[in-house]
Amino acid sequence: MTQTKSDAAFKEAYSRLNLEQKEAVDSIEGPVMVIAGPGTGKTQILTLRIANILMQTDTVPSSILALTFTESGAKAMRERLRQYIGATAYQVPIYTFHGFAQKLISEYPDAYERVIGGRPINDLEKINNLETIINSGEVKILRPFGNPAYYVPHLLRIIGKLKQEYLTPNHLVKIIEQQATTLLDVEKIHQKGAHKGKIRGEYSKLEKNIEKNRELLLIYRQYEALLIDQKFYDFEDMIVETVKALSTNEVMLRDLQENYQYILADEHQDVNGSQNKILELLSSFHQNPNLFVVGDEKQAIYRFQGASLENFLYFTEQYPNTKVISLEKNYRSGQTILDVAHSLVEVTEGHLKDLRIPLKAAAVTEAKVYQHNFNHQVIEDTWLTEAVLEQVKTGIPENEIAVIVRTNREVEQIATLLRKQGLAVTATADGDILKHPITHTVLNLIKAVTVDKNEAALFAVLHGIYWGIDTNDLVKLFSAQSYDYSLWQLLSSEQELKDLGVDNVAALINVVRVIEGARQLEVHEPPHRVLEFILQESGLLEYLIKFDAFEGTRVVRRLYDEIESLVLREGASSLKEVAFSFATRISYGLPLNAPCVVTDTKAVQVMTAHKSKGLEFSVVFVPHATESGWSGANKKKYFDIPFGQSGLNMTPDFIEDERRLLYVAMTRAKTVMHISFSVMNAEGRELSATRLLSDIDSSLILDCTVDEQTDNFDPLASLLKRSPNIKIDNKLLTRLLAERGFSATSLNNYLRSPWDYFYRNVLRVPETQASHMQFGTAIHNTLEYITRVHTSGGQLPSISVIKKKLEQELGRLPLGKEEYSRLLEKGLESLVVYLEHLTKHLPKNTKEEMKFRVLLPTGIPELPEVILTGKFDRLDLDENGFVTRVVDYKTGKSKSRKVIEGETKDSDGAYKRQLTFYALILTLYGDERYLCNEGVLSFVEPDTKGVIKEECFQITEEEISALKVTIIESVRDIVSGSFLTIPCNPEKSSYCDLVEHLNKK
Repeated sequence: MTQTKSDAAFKEAYSRLNLEQKEAVDSIEGPVMVIAGPGTGKTQILTLRIANILMQTDTVPSSILALTFTESGAKAMRERLRQYIGATAYQVPIYTFHGFAQKLISEYPDAYERVIGGRPINDLEKINNLETIINSGEVKILRPFGNPAYYVPHLLRIIGKLKQEYLTPNHLVKIIEQQATTLLDVEKIHQKGAHKGKIRGEYSKLEKNIEKNRELLLIYRQYEALLIDQKFYDFEDMIVETVKALSTNEVMLRDLQENYQYILADEHQDVNGSQNKILELLSSFHQNPNLFVVGDEKQAIYRFQGASLENFLYFTEQYPNTKVISLEKNYRSGQTILDVAHSLVEVTEGHLKDLRIPLKAAAVTEAKVYQHNFNHQVIEDTWLTEAVLEQVKTGIPENEIAVIVRTNREVEQIATLLRKQGLAVTATADGDILKHPITHTVLNLIKAVTVDKNEAALFAVLHGIYWGIDTNDLVKLFSAQSYDYSLWQLLSSEQELKDLGVDNVAALINVVRVIEGARQLEVHEPPHRVLEFILQESGLLEYLIKFDAFEGTRVVRRLYDEIESLVLREGASSLKEVAFSFATRISYGLPLNAPCVVTDTKAVQVMTAHKSKGLEFSVVFVPHATESGWSGANKKKYFDIPFGQSGLNMTPDFIEDERRLLYVAMTRAKTVMHISFSVMNAEGRELSATRLLSDIDSSLILDCTVDEQTDNFDPLASLLKRSPNIKIDNKLLTRLLAERGFSATSLNNYLRSPWDYFYRNVLRVPETQASHMQFGTAIHNTLEYITRVHTSGGQLPSISVIKKKLEQELGRLPLGKEEYSRLLEKGLESLVVYLEHLTKHLPKNTKEEMKFRVLLPTGIPELPEVILTGKFDRLDLDENGFVTRVVDYKTGKSKSRKVIEGETKDSDGAYKRQLTFYALILTLYGDERYLCNEGVLSFVEPDTKGVIKEECFQITEEEISALKVTIIESVRDIVSGSFLTIPCNPEKSSYCDLVEHLNKK
């Protein structure tokens, strides 16, 4: 090659390389594996090596194949390469693995019969196929009775994972056979001790896992058969079919092997089994192929730790003459940051020891790492915004400051806080917009238009601040709805609204105008045109543009594009079809991702740890470093399948995945890193620091637990700033409580979350009963009938009579044919066993459902007495007609006494409180025949051994007195309106989005 400007650029760049980097660039023959930690110049050596091959050999550019993991990685490699070889860079094939597969499909169509003859299957079509399979009657374990579709999204993921790792159904057969062989060596029965004669837990767990995997195999095979029959293929099949083509089409393989003399693979730690197989096949002609891979096991964030480690071990086993080069000099971060990050991932033995090499700072001379501990997350967030502002004031460019968090939700929250401080912010979160509040708003508008009398959707829609409706007008409207007057009827009558004392009648009438206008438009316009009308006429679009233009545009644009796609691709002709499509996505957890909008390249960057890969910043903040966020605790392993070929334990270890993700976040920092956590979140839940922090060498960190920056905070003021500021007339709340009082259910709602009480019992949010609740209603009504028959005649009805009654009760419910059959079968199975229980344990004298209404003195001037109401399932009587015990029927899985009494982590004592509430009512009733302190929870459905479980409690006077105090305190908080200042905890209430809307009014 003649001397050119590009040659000079190459020589200059080469001269700046360290010895290890030069060795990597100069090693152009044979298999080479480079372990390249963060900031060690990975992209530099990849591109310089390609340039070097062209300079040192007579290889043509098109004979060098470079494969990388992401489109951004491929783009960065080509741009860097262009600096060294000029326009020739465009002749070098640089692809992602999927891009390479697409190229091969176009060049060798005959080798891809399944792909060329079909089309990609979309998510909803996948769901339909899996539902067809699990409802065929052959699937039992992976079709649980209470929720037949429970495993569908997990089946989607595991089948995709199996294909990624190139595990065909035949491979899965061998895995299951091996698991069955292993089970034979496990002791089945306890030989001694308290559990002697019972099946050991380890054996039972392994046995169930094998049974699940066998059903998975059945589903996998049938799923593949359906795809072929329908001429569909999965996204992963492009890679799978490429592996098959290279394995079976020798002409194609030899052609490619002759063409590609040098192969380079970037981000090798994240390459999956199928992609690895492509590399192996392309390189299989030579014993020592010119295969060059670069990666860092510590930075594998798209593949779990065991599988990532296997990539490195498998490579050296496959190619024993591999030259292994470790890059140890880091050109990004100061030594303190590198040492802190290394202490997080350091191991002293095993396979990982040689891969987790300490890095040495080669460019940045000074760095600091701070740890900040806060009493409350609100204080932490306030400190964070002020600390970012302080960095900007000291002259750090905004785009050199990054806040790196674990979840997309945190990206949105922190970006909003920073923008409120006047900072330019780029929030990088290609998140699922189906979880976005704007999406919920749009979908509720669609539901309100498409489904006549959809009171739940209308209820949510009316919360929209964009309508200009006052909060007190909403309370007046919602609290007035009843069986006689629906929301729609009230809204449609100007006179009714005036009679309710509504101040802004026109705003409420406008809601009707928009919804009716959209319904008329839908007769002759496609769905996306109707949506345009709704967004504009409701005022939502104007509101979004005014208050959050970029975020609003991002979400609405993606929704609009998806709806337009449904119209064009699937022929959706109505908003009802669109709504069904979105509902299916949401129910199965199928995301609808929208790209982030980069608004300012000089802005502060807020992103997830996943998005931070490959980037670098002068100052990095890692807030919310709590155990709940950085432990993988929210992940669950639904299938236990060993992936890989090395014999290692290839099942996911979630905490190790989080460790590597935190390592990536930390190593983005050049000079300063702040990591922080709080001991309480905004909802009042206790938090703890992630266990990963305990693995860091604390001597390297400046502990800012007592930090001069936090001394200026007023924690109470910070907390109050986050409290809702909802203005509702106290007299209105008092009147509604006086009219309705408390039932056991409404009291439990209040004590769980005041916002559950506000929406369910004050505003009476219209809600569609879930399947299990409908089932419970039918069972309760049937049991009431059984008790009534027994009370009047002294005999229990026959099974055939009970079956007829249950059919009648289920027939009254809005159930599909399949769901009706399933619930009927389940109900009869339970009632047959429960009837046998009643035959043995039902007293001679009983009373079926009985309603009580009593008054409890409160001593509160605004409401001196509060009504308490109760509907008792069954009262058992003695020979003299005195109540001996109160029985409450419960459907669903039986609960332990500790759960009932609220003594476990996830229980709140609501079951026991209900029995105490009933005892209090009987105390206030004033009839000695009904004085009874014994309460029984009778679980109608038998346990796994077919036994009916009942838990009996003697309610004490102290418990009754304590409940009185609780009720009176609750009354005081409601009539004073103080409960309106309590933050809504999304873990306890599903209405927090609506609370947020009220808070904005």
